[in-house]
Amino acid sequence: MKFVLNILKAFLINFIFIGIIHAKTSCPAISPNLAGNSAPEQVEAIINDIVCSFIDLKKQKNGTFQSTLNLTKKKIIPYIDLEHSTELALGDYWSQLDNKQRKIFERDIKNSLINDYVGILSEIEQWEEIVISVDNNYSQNNNMARVKIQVSLNIDYTNAAVTLKLINKERWKIYDLEYQSISILDIEKIGYDSKIKRQGIEKLIEKMLSKS
Repeated sequence: MKFVLNILKAFLINFIFIGIIHAKTSCPAISPNLAGNSAPEQVEAIINDIVCSFIDLKKQKNGTFQSTLNLTKKKIIPYIDLEHSTELALGDYWSQLDNKQRKIFERDIKNSLINDYVGILSEIEQWEEIVISVDNNYSQNNNMARVKIQVSLNIDYTNAAVTLKLINKERWKIYDLEYQSISILDIEKIGYDSKIKRQGIEKLIEKMLSKS
């Protein structure tokens, strides 16, 4: 189960269809740019593109931390709406910030995701054994959607169901991941709220700038 949870964490920077017959990822994957426009079609294309990219990386015996970092920036980060994620994570504090300050928090979330999960991704060897499925019975309200996905290992009976939350601003992007009613953004929101109440928002921004 730990492996599955690590996969989920790494994909939201991270990702899966309940009710569909499981099959291994077919590589090469269809580019999200060429896939259908519905939320499930985009999710499937994004996930398959990511998994196939990591399979290729491992076949090249180039699964180093740096190569994984580069691939993460190229194949995962572009499919995340960092601005919307940051706005939700900051809650009421968002309206108190100017554009420059908002970008500082956005960069902080991006760096946090990368620092937390690139190490996990670089250590994974079983990319070819990952089984992915997406539930086409999704919910959508205007430009917001929730897509249920499921991930497991072909060599293991363990699996986990996750809900991806997406927003469409010209194209679908992921802004949150929910597992067993636990939202990644809820965790981030609690963290920021605690830091801001403890040291003040201006001091927190100064600290983030000093680390950049």
